[in-house]
Order: sequence, then C-alpha cells, then structure tokens
Amino acid sequence: MERKTPDAALVPTLQLASYVVLAIGAIFMASRAGSLPASRWEPMGAGTFPQLVFSSIAVLCVAAFIMELVKRGIPRTTLQSAFQRLGALKSVLVNLGLFIAYMIAMPFAGFILSTFAYLLLAQLFLAPKRPVTLLIVLGVALLFSVGPYYLFADVFSIYLPRAQW
Repeated sequence: MERKTPDAALVPTLQLASYVVLAIGAIFMASRAGSLPASRWEPMGAGTFPQLVFSSIAVLCVAAFIMELVKRGIPRTTLQSAFQRLGALKSVLVNLGLFIAYMIAMPFAGFILSTFAYLLLAQLFLAPKRPVTLLIVLGVALLFSVGPYYLFADVFSIYLPRAQW
C-alpha cells in the first residue's frame, strides 16, 4: 500500500529512519558493553547482560523495519516536505545536538564544566531574551552543575567524571 502524498509518507519514513538509528545505536552500545571489565570469579562479565539487552533491541529494530516494509512498502516523500516538518522541531533538534555534544564532552571536560556549558546553552536557547533571564540562567546552570557533583561525591561517595587536563 503506497502513500499518495509526500507529506503523508513523511511519518512512515521517519519511523523507518528511527528504526535504523536505534539499531545502529544499540549495536554501538552492545560493542561498548563488551569492553567492560570481566570478573575473575564470575563466568559472565559485567558487560554480558547489557550486550544481551542491546543486541535484542537491535534485532527487534531490524525486525520492525522489515515488517514495516513488507506491510506498507517503501514510503515516498520529498526533501522539501521533510525539511518543512523538521523546521517545526527546531528546538528539539537543537537540544538533541547540545545533549550529544554534552555527552561527548563530559569525559574530557568533566561533569561540572560540561554540565554548566550544556545547561547554560540550552537555557539561553529556550529562555526569553531579557536581561534578568541571563542572571537566572547563570544561577541555575551553576547550581545544577556544581550541586549534584558535590552531593554525589560527599553524600553518596560516587565520583562523577573530572576534567582530564
């Protein structure tokens, strides 16, 4: 069953694309889980269960992709229609990009600096552009980057990533 208009085919196209992205992410995470340290006393290492979970997610995504293609066929859409609809999701996409950059930066810049930068940039993007907003944004970013770091370190004895410079 083929979609009649490019706009009607956009949602199934994005659904198929999400299956592919999730499957690739799950395969990547399964490979990363395999690098977790193994125990000398246990037959299965620390990464065995996460590898099983992520591998299952990848298999399910591939199966869903194939079933969707068999059931409905290849959706046909235009780039113009896709970019129009994605333009409406600008704030979501910007925050997703900031979050990905945050996750990449954290092992190098440490929890405090990377969290502060992420919160500052995300809030500046989303908040109304007023002078008092800058003070509130700075306060919130400082509080929620330094506060959890010391809470986890002092109360829970869990040490979050530190800068590697």
